Amino acid sequence: MAATDHSRSEAAKQRRQDQLQRWLGSETDRTGSEGRDTLSVSGTRRAKVRFAQGAVFMAACSAGDREEVAALLRQGADINHANIDGLTALHQACIDENAEMVQFLVESGSDINRGDNEGWTPLHAAASCGFIQIVKYLIEHGANVGAVNSEGELPLDVATEDAMERLLKAEIKKQGIDVDKSRKEEERVMLQDAMAVLAVGGTLTPHPNTKATALHVASAKGYIEVLKVLLQCGVDVNSRDSDGWTPLHAAAHWGQEEVCSLLADNMCDMGAVNNVGQTPLDVADENLADALEET
Repeated sequence: MAATDHSRSEAAKQRRQDQLQRWLGSETDRTGSEGRDTLSVSGTRRAKVRFAQGAVFMAACSAGDREEVAALLRQGADINHANIDGLTALHQACIDENAEMVQFLVESGSDINRGDNEGWTPLHAAASCGFIQIVKYLIEHGANVGAVNSEGELPLDVATEDAMERLLKAEIKKQGIDVDKSRKEEERVMLQDAMAVLAVGGTLTPHPNTKATALHVASAKGYIEVLKVLLQCGVDVNSRDSDGWTPLHAAAHWGQEEVCSLLADNMCDMGAVNNVGQTPLDVADENLADALEET
């Protein structure tokens, strides 16, 4: 039984690593690591303590050491501290199928619906791994079964086992959740925010880890109406995320031909290079490469 549990845990970890493949080994990942080293050496004393405490807290949670975790929380550790991929201790406990740590963190105030860099909530993580008891616990304590990740997927959409699908479908029905509306929620909110900026001014804050702007997101996902409003707001059409990608890189990579045309019409830099020297054409979806060359 122990061997089976170990294999299942290892398989779960591997699945989550696959889900994070966009970030692993990327310029963002390397830059993040270098930034951490620099901070530990030359940052302010307060910054060093905050970073060290966050790293130690995550390690203690991963080790399942509840006494140390509790002590760190008493010392002021941030229970929602996230690593370079946006994973919190609660995400990791769900991935590791550590039900006791999941319960401890939730009862201690962990944000149960916080998304990582890809918008995966702890419920997404547990559902994708097939951990029924953890999923039930999370739902009982307020996890949003209608939450969507950056790909517009609900926890139901990433579930791979029949029992998990039945559980989540039953909960969706019980709560009366409109799944189509949930999947479109991100686009609706982004359009609302963009319209507000157009009407009264202000700015939209980039993602704290990836530095992706609203224009990057709209470009990657083909949110045309959002894109049009953002362009009216005068946002930087050549803004860069942590990997040096511009919105055109994102649109090209995800095969958004109409977006590429709109960005080109707004004088984006067609030859911009990212942190590893790639142009939008270099990272373009193969079905879009010819059209992009002609733009």
